[in-house]
Amino acid sequence: MSSNMDQLLPESTCPHIKSQKVISHGKYQGLATVTYIDPRDKTNTERERDFIFLVNRPRANPVGTLMPNIYKEADGRWSTVLVQQFRPQYEADTIEFPAGFISRRGGGETAEQAAVREMEEETTKTGTVLATSPDLTSEPVPIAARLTGVLLHAVDKEGAEAGKQRLDKGEFAVEWKVPLLELEGRLREFEAEGIVVDPRVWTFAMGIKCASMFDLH
Repeated sequence: MSSNMDQLLPESTCPHIKSQKVISHGKYQGLATVTYIDPRDKTNTERERDFIFLVNRPRANPVGTLMPNIYKEADGRWSTVLVQQFRPQYEADTIEFPAGFISRRGGGETAEQAAVREMEEETTKTGTVLATSPDLTSEPVPIAARLTGVLLHAVDKEGAEAGKQRLDKGEFAVEWKVPLLELEGRLREFEAEGIVVDPRVWTFAMGIKCASMFDLH
């Protein structure tokens, strides 16, 4: 490594990575350039790509989790719980699944534990785990961070926590419950209101549409 900044990046053990250099960094993220050879390229042509990395976070393991979920309304309809938040990088609100980092405090937590915790922090719901994804990437956006998707069965909190979120000071998240069969249409409405839709929510809506169109079992 050529500078102290470059020490923010872990040494690569991949034989196809020739070098990587930090361009700049902030408190949480940095910008770097990697020089590499595609493992399928018999000409050994070196290529370069800029990518964003998380400072002091490993790239080999998932660092965050996102929670597609199902929620049964009082009338029996199945819905999903979404959150609307202001994202300054888009200069707009976004509509997303609840999501967040996997904590490293106290020996760390699993992706499943993080999913339930984040659901309880960002919404008035808690949940039980139905399924966990393989490692997910952020491609085609070049961010060197892996995620884990955790499908939750969301239910209302009870007792003293009923109807409450646990957000940090200055953090705001608007909770939405959208019937699954109305999800695609509602996302179009969010778009018309100037709200940017997270691609994973749209993909979830398309999965529901395909299952409905083709009567999948």
